[in-house]
Amino acid sequence: MKLSTVCSMLSVGALALAGAQASAAGMMKAAVITDGKVKVESVPIPEPGQGQVRIKVRAVSVNPVDWKIADRATPGTQQIAGKDIAGVIDAVGAGAGQWKAGDAVVGIAAQGSGSYAEYALASVTAIAAKPKKMSFEEASGIPVVAETAWRAIVTVGNVQKGQRVLIHGAAGGVGSSAVQFAKARGAFVIGTASARNHAFLKSLGVDETIDYTTTRFETKVKDVDVVVNTADADTNARSIGVVKKGGILVSVVGAPDEAACKAAGIRCSGVGSVNGQMLPAIVDFANDHKYGINVEQKLTLADAAKAWEMNRAGHTRGKIVLVVSSDAS
Repeated sequence: MKLSTVCSMLSVGALALAGAQASAAGMMKAAVITDGKVKVESVPIPEPGQGQVRIKVRAVSVNPVDWKIADRATPGTQQIAGKDIAGVIDAVGAGAGQWKAGDAVVGIAAQGSGSYAEYALASVTAIAAKPKKMSFEEASGIPVVAETAWRAIVTVGNVQKGQRVLIHGAAGGVGSSAVQFAKARGAFVIGTASARNHAFLKSLGVDETIDYTTTRFETKVKDVDVVVNTADADTNARSIGVVKKGGILVSVVGAPDEAACKAAGIRCSGVGSVNGQMLPAIVDFANDHKYGINVEQKLTLADAAKAWEMNRAGHTRGKIVLVVSSDAS
């Protein structure tokens, strides 16, 4: 997913806009990005606008895009970090439709809001009811990674029963969701991951595992119908040769070389804009199937910087989650 796409969903002037919308009477704690660094500060509680809801945040999950946005932030500006939200609606704006205070939801923070906070705004087009069988911590890991995976496997990849699907970075947030969606559609799934994650992948239903630290996948895999790449640009280039003619390479880490794809007789694609609109379908899937988000680490809002360092290092099995509040708070 291109950084320019996600940056449009969380503007550089986010904190200023949140303050302009905020209730003067209330303040909240939020993890604020200033000059590329993130720390907890006290900021105004925002008020929902047209077509928005305000969510009392229970948990948020950490995505690479969170710290990539911080890395690109304009010096001297401030914004609240984060995109993924799980929590309970506590206020609604005009045009909120079916949504009401007390509804438990998952979603993507509205432009100008940010999710690493006690309260966050979301558009009604970017939320869905929290899956019934998931905790708030698990559910917070859904929005960005599950929608990315859904678009890769269902919308773009159109994976069909009996197809062979290779998923790079299969133990990560996007990869582990992609595995589960592909298996539910009846695919034979091959997953690349380090050896420590192979048992985890098997538990998700992966049919064949490849340790990318010791084995070049192209020596083991040929003629797959779909490749989903969550790893890096080099893996895009190496994957072109393992896709069968007429197959597709779906990349979430930048566009593959179009000329090379054309020469190989395959299609290459990104996943498009991840904006929360797929969340209702994903929640329906989660309610109807055995689907889970693996939470490898739970931290607090004050640990945002630590969580980013862990996420930057890679190798996370599933998601890192920041717990913001509880039933009692």
